[in-house]
Amino acid sequence: MKSVLLGCVAAIVIALGAYAVLDGTVQRSAEQRFTTEGVRL
Repeated sequence: MKSVLLGCVAAIVIALGAYAVLDGTVQRSAEQRFTTEGVRL
C-alpha cells in the first residue's frame, strides 16, 4: 500500500513539473514560432 501511494505522489509531482515546463517555455503558438522578419501573418 505504501508503494502505491508513493507511486501516485511521484506521478503527480512529475505531471506538475511537466506542466510547468511545457506551459511556460516550450509551447508557443504557430504564429509566434514561425514568424520571422520577412513574414507577416
